[in-house]
Amino acid sequence: MLTSIVIIIVSVALFLYWFRYSCLLILESRFEEDEAKPFASPEASVFALLEQRLAAASTPSELKHVRNTLDDDLRLIQRLTRDCQGDLAGFGSLESRLLLIDYRLMQFAFSCSQSFGLPKTLSALREMSRIVGYLAAESGVNLAAARS
Repeated sequence: MLTSIVIIIVSVALFLYWFRYSCLLILESRFEEDEAKPFASPEASVFALLEQRLAAASTPSELKHVRNTLDDDLRLIQRLTRDCQGDLAGFGSLESRLLLIDYRLMQFAFSCSQSFGLPKTLSALREMSRIVGYLAAESGVNLAAARS
């Protein structure tokens, strides 16, 4: 009985480690430069502005505003992807689905980390920002390919 419990705990821990590592690897990967070039300039300026807001945020209300902005951006990307190409574009890949789950986990981490201090909260928001940026770039590339 004890052996089964230990095996289950170790298996869950290894799964969580794999999941987090996979999400971080996906976020570290980059699109091909030629594919991302048409989408880089507007996206880069938006995310540079978001990074400035994150750097300047020092109160919980400012951090919540940044989180709400990220949530709105993700909903907009999902709606545009659905409207333009149906369910076939954008979020059909395994990477996108993993990142959407990770985004939800980071929302939970953001909520929990507010009582632990600013660095943990900023870390969760930065990862959420990177996820939204990745999904926006992937959707843009998929929509451009579908139009061609």
